[in-house]
Amino acid sequence: MSLTRRQFIWTTAASAVSLAWRDRGAWAQTAGTGAGLFRHGVASGDPLTDRVILWTRVTPLDTRAAVDVEWRIATDPVLTQVIARGTARTTADRDFTVKVDAGGLRPGRPYYYAFDADGERSPIGRTKTLPASADRVRLASVCCSNYPAGYFNVYRAVANRDDLDAVVHVGDYIYEFQNGVYGDGTDLLRIPEPRKEAVTLSDYRIRYATYRSDPDLQEAHRLHPFIAVWDDHEVTNDGWAGGAANHNPDRGEGEWTVRQAAGYRAYLEWMPIRESTAPGIHLYRAFRFGGLIDLLMLDTRGLRDRQPPGMDVAAITDPNRTMLGAAQEAWLFDALRASQQAGTAWRMLGQQVMFSRVTPPKWPVPYPDTWDGYQGARDRIFDFVAAERVRDLAILSGDLHSSWAFDVVRNPWERYQPSTGSGSLAVEILTPAISSPPLFTSPAAREHAPLFRSALPHLKFLDGDSRGYVVLDITPARLLAEWYFVPTVLEHTAAEARAAAFVCERGSSHLAPA
Repeated sequence: MSLTRRQFIWTTAASAVSLAWRDRGAWAQTAGTGAGLFRHGVASGDPLTDRVILWTRVTPLDTRAAVDVEWRIATDPVLTQVIARGTARTTADRDFTVKVDAGGLRPGRPYYYAFDADGERSPIGRTKTLPASADRVRLASVCCSNYPAGYFNVYRAVANRDDLDAVVHVGDYIYEFQNGVYGDGTDLLRIPEPRKEAVTLSDYRIRYATYRSDPDLQEAHRLHPFIAVWDDHEVTNDGWAGGAANHNPDRGEGEWTVRQAAGYRAYLEWMPIRESTAPGIHLYRAFRFGGLIDLLMLDTRGLRDRQPPGMDVAAITDPNRTMLGAAQEAWLFDALRASQQAGTAWRMLGQQVMFSRVTPPKWPVPYPDTWDGYQGARDRIFDFVAAERVRDLAILSGDLHSSWAFDVVRNPWERYQPSTGSGSLAVEILTPAISSPPLFTSPAAREHAPLFRSALPHLKFLDGDSRGYVVLDITPARLLAEWYFVPTVLEHTAAEARAAAFVCERGSSHLAPA
């Protein structure tokens, strides 16, 4: 039987990674089986040059008592060269999760860590600190992991890589829906708990426990530090500061402020994030990779104004509306200005929803949930970038379950040259979903692809059919973005294939095929 080109690519890719898959098979067979204290694995995140957050969770038999958990971090994979250790106490009040801000580390180094409790040892994790100076950084960008919709083969592909400095997760780490509403895990035996929609603190905690039982997700966390920020489904669909499209007190879902606070608390408990002491929701923060990259993580969900319907042009263009909230917007401007003045080579924004303009003037907005629905807020960013001469800016986005690449232009239909990028102020890289249904699942949606490609001169790449992730390879001279797709999420596979690659030369604000 002859192979098509697509079949050949997938078959070759599967063979290439099969050895790594077998080597990690023992871990995959034991992780998430429900046995032992450390059944949710280990994780690290929010690395700095001298410290990193270490995370785990214990599952004690007696949930009324506190548990003392010992931790250690070492320079070698078998933990013989321990450089720091301590004990953390956890209780039911924080769902028996443990977070340690392990300091006293050296820049740009790999480290290994583990936890002990009641005579049991956790899996050994690997992490890495940020460099004090860097000539090259490699990041993976991921989003939208939907447990009942399919297997986390993308997490497995990310775990199989040994060339990453960190994983940037731009949101939708969990989904709040009951099984069958947005993905039915019955046939795959991937039914999220609780089986109803997550609404309360207990619901969200149980939902995270379900997701973190997955061996592929555990392995990605075990091997790479995560830099994460939430999107909407960590609370509920189309959320904003004062409510959500999928929240209704009349259906017994309670007050919005209570539900939002519950989702936020569970997110902080279960994610390896350095928690802010500021009141309210505070997820925006910065990471500096030497003089090469300033990565600014933004929250475009918890502090935004309500999104208007796509036909309400007056509301969409209202200059007073906000996507970030006043404090976060001011922080962003200060951080961009400081980065430019410091001579950092690249500035990167890790955020949730599509930033680039896809709506011609006075047209209905197809995605009012994106920055197209907050044009006044986006114009303020354009004004700042132009006035302060901010250069070499890349925006990492997700949410749409599809792959896009843009030159970021204030008005792509005026004063923009697609061949050279003249008129572009930044570039945008939008990563596809890990397992959520792709944007072009329906034939009707797929029919819009030619319209987008013909109507958007600043659009460089669009794929709405595939799940995968993006690898970003950054040097002082250029930024390279590579899209990797997996062939399916309906069965376990280690196969992946590089689907597209675009490069932005420093100083150009322009993406070209690599």
